[in-house]
Amino acid sequence: MAEEFIRAEQFGEFVKRMDDRFEGVDRRFDDMNQSINLRFDDMKQRLADAEKAREQDLLHINQRFDYVDQRFSDLQSGISDIRADMRQMRHWLVWLFGLVVFGFIGSIVLILLGDLLK
Repeated sequence: MAEEFIRAEQFGEFVKRMDDRFEGVDRRFDDMNQSINLRFDDMKQRLADAEKAREQDLLHINQRFDYVDQRFSDLQSGISDIRADMRQMRHWLVWLFGLVVFGFIGSIVLILLGDLLK
């Protein structure tokens, strides 16, 4: 019945055109998939680069914190040294003040004993 309306050559031509169009659609679909894959790979690479940059930033931040921590440790040890020096100076001042007081009291005693012994 189809032969009554369409000849075999026309149907063959129709099939050939449909195959050509489907091949064109397949090529466009393959091109689109390839383009999507390239974009996806590019996005994955950018994310990997961003992650690497973030890790490097964290490394630098940690190094800076370690440096600041080391500086505070040095400062605290310097303050401890100053406190030890101040304690030693206080010890010497007390000892020298004791000598001065002892000498003053001794000279007063000698003056008083000198007057009494005369």
